[in-house]
Amino acid sequence: MSISKKEQLSEKQLAILESEMQKYKKSVGLAYVLWFFLGSLGIHKFYIGDSKKGLLYLILGIVGWISILAGGGIALISQSNRGGFLAIIGLICIIALGIMLIIDLFTIPRQINNAYQKNEDKLIDQLLSSQPNDK
Repeated sequence: MSISKKEQLSEKQLAILESEMQKYKKSVGLAYVLWFFLGSLGIHKFYIGDSKKGLLYLILGIVGWISILAGGGIALISQSNRGGFLAIIGLICIIALGIMLIIDLFTIPRQINNAYQKNEDKLIDQLLSSQPNDK
């Protein structure tokens, strides 16, 4: 948060800022619950507001599990290693996803704070740009 920018706001703009920022408050507890139950789908990332990473988690999770199941199914049906490559690709996706989820375990509070600060800075810039220059 830029304190110098925030000091430039009028009382009315500060009230607007405080009111608007209520929309961006996120619960760390809820983020951890989403991480625990739906982390492999990236739902906690969508909740935090990081849609790009949420989509990455979703793709890795879906591709990983489908590849593992399909590769294992092919190997069972053909009774050979024909599905092994597909299963390895799936395993690589799941391992990458698992590493990212472990990192999230320790960084969710910071991620929520960073998203909040980013939204606050953006809103302060909007308020300052709409402010008349006769101050």
